[in-house]
Amino acid sequence: MRSKNQCRLVAVLCVGWMLLGGVSCEKMNLDDAGDAQPANVVLHVGSIEQIPFPVATRATIEELCSRLCFHVYGDDGIRVDYVNQKIDDANFGSASFLLDKGHYYLVVVGHSGSGNPSFSANEKVTISGSNLGDTFWCCSDFQVEDERVDLNLQLKRIVSLLRFIPTVTPPVDLDHIVFKYKGSKGTFNGLTGYGSTTASQTVNVSASSNDSQYEFYLIPRSDDDMIDVSMMAYDSQIQGLGGCSIDEVPLKRNSITVCRGNLFDGGNRSASVFVTLSVDNSWGENLQVSF
Repeated sequence: MRSKNQCRLVAVLCVGWMLLGGVSCEKMNLDDAGDAQPANVVLHVGSIEQIPFPVATRATIEELCSRLCFHVYGDDGIRVDYVNQKIDDANFGSASFLLDKGHYYLVVVGHSGSGNPSFSANEKVTISGSNLGDTFWCCSDFQVEDERVDLNLQLKRIVSLLRFIPTVTPPVDLDHIVFKYKGSKGTFNGLTGYGSTTASQTVNVSASSNDSQYEFYLIPRSDDDMIDVSMMAYDSQIQGLGGCSIDEVPLKRNSITVCRGNLFDGGNRSASVFVTLSVDNSWGENLQVSF
């Protein structure tokens, strides 16, 4: 039979081991010098869908995103580990984890915003900031057993670009345009990549009378999403210079919706929509709107 001192020693060692093991659940698997710790799951962003490069490289990822976020969840929906990267990190585009045996799923977000997205309950992801930029995403599941898991990931563009082209000369004192609509801007479901809110949104776009177009990004809620958009032009003194409203503007992720018309006459009209193929093969089809 063990002595009391031996039992106490074993207990202390066990507790210390448990405390050390728990650290990896909340921190990156990199030490201060940037050296990778032992890992049984290795992730690498190998390509991004619809980008016109024959071979996806680290340079390709750097041209598209300045931030990458890898978040690992258990089947119970609780996050077990994560890695957030910035473009100047030595390992940008790759991440490693040391995980227990079991089934997991992974959410990866790539973008160029000023801060990391927030990951909330019910797999909700929100990219904060005044205006959303080009955004890429993927979700994957994997099983950890005895062998190391290596995953090459392909990110997909989940935003739509809404572009407005005036067919009349813009006001000479034009300084900015405020767009308003109801839908998702930077909030989406991490499992599907589709927008998950119907809240009122406001987007402020810098503009001048010399610009040939005005545009902003948003995340569609489905492949056949539609929004009503209103816009108002202002000068530098925030005096209104005219605007318009457009109903039933179609959105589709990885596509550009082009709206052409008199943007400043104060009218309200429904969109007349036809679909053409985009000449820029980094995007999908263009959705053309005339009014």
